[in-house]
Amino acid sequence: MQRTVPTTGGSVPVPSPDHRWTVLFFITEPGIGERLPELGGCTTGLCSARDAAAAFGRADARVLGVSAHAPGHLAEFAEGRALGYPLIGDEDLSLGRELGVPEVRAEGRTLFARAAVVLDRAGRVRSLIHPVPEAERHAELVLEELAALAASEAPSHG
Repeated sequence: MQRTVPTTGGSVPVPSPDHRWTVLFFITEPGIGERLPELGGCTTGLCSARDAAAAFGRADARVLGVSAHAPGHLAEFAEGRALGYPLIGDEDLSLGRELGVPEVRAEGRTLFARAAVVLDRAGRVRSLIHPVPEAERHAELVLEELAALAASEAPSHG
């Protein structure tokens, strides 16, 4: 998969040509937990990725958030939380569907379930992390997966 997507910071290529990995953090909707507690945790999950920015940098991973909304709708949210990475507005759900991200129905709309997708530089899906039962561990789970992927690709000496 190779495509250019609209984000809160302008258009970006997915996957990133400048990183070993591109990590897409899929969320339902910023703030939805206030109305539907069972879908809460979007802010927590995205902030966990923000707080782990240095670890993602060491893993040579580009972080992007994804929600089924227009980038303009997401810009204020991203700025207010100082995420430090752009959010993709996947209004038609095409990116998530191409990557096999699970969906949920809420308030008469189809949204993404909390998940993460790891792409390699060639655009191959290397991992789909779902479910993510604890939003505060979203980044931690992805970093564990990145470490496992890197270890599996390391040349063996022996």
